[in-house]
Amino acid sequence: MVDANSTINTSSGPEQTSSHHWDVKSLFEKVLELQDLLLQAQEKNLLLSAQTRELERSARDSEDLKAELSAQGLILADKTKENKSLHQEFSRVSNLLDFKTKELEELRAAVNDLQHQVKSREQERDILTVMLNEIENAQKRTTDIQKNTVDTQQNQQQGMESKEQTNKGGWLRNFKGRSQ
Repeated sequence: MVDANSTINTSSGPEQTSSHHWDVKSLFEKVLELQDLLLQAQEKNLLLSAQTRELERSARDSEDLKAELSAQGLILADKTKENKSLHQEFSRVSNLLDFKTKELEELRAAVNDLQHQVKSREQERDILTVMLNEIENAQKRTTDIQKNTVDTQQNQQQGMESKEQTNKGGWLRNFKGRSQ
């Protein structure tokens, strides 16, 4: 094989033709040498073509990856905006929930206070009911005693009146009633 870096003198000057006589054998060797160089150049060209195709494929892959990353960036930007909006909504709802929780605690305290007041009022009502029953019973007893006293007085008065009537007519009254 011939070295790829070797130079071939192809100038066809008059001094070369006269000094060199080309014989068939040397021309054949030169052709073989040139074919060998051509073959090496073609192999190198194939290798470079393959590398070029690989680099072009890598460039396309890189562009595809860049486009996908750009699309993912847009999606992430949208998600970030959505998350920010959700976070703001969550904060608003959380503040509202805190407010309502405080309100609920205040209402519970008010309900507990009202229940305590109701129990106190019920106890007072029960005490007043007992006192009212005792007063009513005392009044009934007093009324009964007064009635009994009045009845007794009336009975005594009637008894005295009947005695007086009995005593007024005396012994003749008994006879008067028979004669009539």
